[in-house]
Amino acid sequence: MMLGSLGSRGLAQPWAAVVAAAVVAGLLPVGFACTIIAVGKDASASGAPMVGHSEDAGPMPNDIRLVRVPRRKWKKGSRRPLYNVNAFYPRIVDAERSPEYAPQKGQKESTALAYIPQVEETYAYWDTDYAVQNEKGVSIGESTCTAMTVGWPADVPWGYNRAGIEELTKIALERCDTGRCAAQTMGDIAVELGFFSADSGDPAKPAYSGSSECLTIADATGELWNFNIMTGKNNASAIWAAQRMPHDHVMAVGNSFTIRKMNLSDSENFLYSPGVSKLAEEMGWWSPKMESSPDIFDFFYAYGYTPEGDVQPPNMARVLEFYSGRRMWRIFSLLSPEEGAKLDPNKGNLPHTKDPYPASVRAPKGSVTLEMVTNAYRDHYEGTVYDLTVGMGAGPFGNPNRGPVPLGVVGQWERAISMYRTSWSFVNVASPHGRSVLWFGYDAPHGTVYLPFFGAATHGAPESYHSHKGSMSKFSFDVAWWPFNIINQYQDLNFKVINAEVREKAAKVEAKGRKLVKEWEKDASFFAEEAPEAALKMLTSRSNAFAEKTVKEWWEFVWHLITKYRGYVVTYNESATGEDAHGQAYPAWWLESEDVGYTLWAPQGPFHGLPDEVPKERPQVVQPKPAATEEALRAELRAERERRVAAEAAVGEALAATAAPTPAVSSAAATAAALVAASLVAVGAYQVGKLQGKRDGAVSGDYLACA
Repeated sequence: MMLGSLGSRGLAQPWAAVVAAAVVAGLLPVGFACTIIAVGKDASASGAPMVGHSEDAGPMPNDIRLVRVPRRKWKKGSRRPLYNVNAFYPRIVDAERSPEYAPQKGQKESTALAYIPQVEETYAYWDTDYAVQNEKGVSIGESTCTAMTVGWPADVPWGYNRAGIEELTKIALERCDTGRCAAQTMGDIAVELGFFSADSGDPAKPAYSGSSECLTIADATGELWNFNIMTGKNNASAIWAAQRMPHDHVMAVGNSFTIRKMNLSDSENFLYSPGVSKLAEEMGWWSPKMESSPDIFDFFYAYGYTPEGDVQPPNMARVLEFYSGRRMWRIFSLLSPEEGAKLDPNKGNLPHTKDPYPASVRAPKGSVTLEMVTNAYRDHYEGTVYDLTVGMGAGPFGNPNRGPVPLGVVGQWERAISMYRTSWSFVNVASPHGRSVLWFGYDAPHGTVYLPFFGAATHGAPESYHSHKGSMSKFSFDVAWWPFNIINQYQDLNFKVINAEVREKAAKVEAKGRKLVKEWEKDASFFAEEAPEAALKMLTSRSNAFAEKTVKEWWEFVWHLITKYRGYVVTYNESATGEDAHGQAYPAWWLESEDVGYTLWAPQGPFHGLPDEVPKERPQVVQPKPAATEEALRAELRAERERRVAAEAAVGEALAATAAPTPAVSSAAATAAALVAASLVAVGAYQVGKLQGKRDGAVSGDYLACA
């Protein structure tokens, strides 16, 4: 049996022992995955559909270039190569694809996995690792998803598939002017050449938690399509489905399939691969008897992955459940509050979840703005009980970023929408008549600014957006990604204070950008009919000039922030009052925590706070008693501190007596008194910390009202 037969779970019995023995089998590539947010044209304030993507980078660097692939005519008989696209620089090397992909010193042309016949003419488009938006307005967002199969590319010994999602998106934007065309084109090629995921692991440890792909496709006709794809039986071919979404809905995809009940007889709203349900029936993952009609097939129920058995980490099912589900709930709540309020945030999102989240929810007509979507990408659940900017995990300065943890430490953070490891994010607005716009922002969304680039641009972005002078591993002032990354790193010193200034500046720049786009389009409209190419050149020139100006401004902002927030102070100017020495002071709640130990310090200790006791066995989970009110806890805390002060005074008196004993009090008695008093101090310190912890743990009614 060939190694390729590992392509479907349960179809590779000779290798089952190998898979089971893998210590890290099933580790989560989705931990390095992306989020899609999409808005139907009727829900959109502009009347055009929107689709966004966050490139939440994984365990390797990203090629951070925004590349322009030009429109081209091809000779009859030309062939189009398909590559195994790198995540890191250079993603591909192919001068024929784009001059910006031409080989640099020491680089060799990429080696093709396969060739397909080239079409007569291909459209221009913006390109990253996945294609983004073409001149016709077709726009794509991506999210790596889970599946019951895995597949590998033909350039590794155990794989023989030749179409990855990266090249499928590029071919779709080269050839299609509608979302329907894009879905059908990608699906047909994947079935013929075989689909592979960049996150399938290897045969010894197949990564079902990242072995498939989800795309959302918007087009200038106003349609929005949801596209799910995975490898087919025996690591071959592909199984895929596409669903046309309602015009008045918003969508969220967080690393899991979202196509559920398909009506296989409704060709207007559903597309799919031949025999789409066959493998699910063969493997017992789904049965037609489960449905109310023979035409219905539940794609996610059948093909989504639920960890079972001996997996690592052992809580993988719970991680996947809320890694996806919480983001879906939050996006729906932000963009359609009325519908979001109907959803249970604690439901999670697994294939067999009872009454699962819908793929989309309705939003009022014209209610969702571009600004709402970009702000959703900046979200860390602020104002909810899941808020990552509060609690000890956020540190004293409200940092929502949660870095990696050592292997073997089992637990879970909330998965924010905005991630510290995002390489770039964008929101595509698929407007008609050559006026589609890509709003593109480098690095983590909470520290970026989204700048406009026209889908029908006549040439590429400013040089700094596709420069070869720098990369993630090589600093350069000539690379636009770097000032955004530096600010995101620097603001982690005091996220609450610095990020507030960053967001304020970003909001002003983005508001100016939205205003300018309207002005540019108005100016272009005066001569667009007579000279469409000249109008597009003007739009391209103006958007590039705005991007160049903003990148230069962001570099200046870097040095401003470093100067202003250095050394735990806030410096404003060169004057006697030009520095706020307490501008970055630790907050009282953090200082008073028993874990920090500031208020517990004593000459005899504790010097580093009270150490946590590690129970030998996990305690049983019990329902907590109703939390005390803030006022009651404060009163109890004050009383305990008064008792501690009295105890400290007793210690002082006892120590003085020990140093100079009187006839009435023997040295031994004084020493005993000192020990007793010292014990009282320790007990008092413990009680103060304990009460402070109770106070910190109490959630106010106002806080709950925001959730």
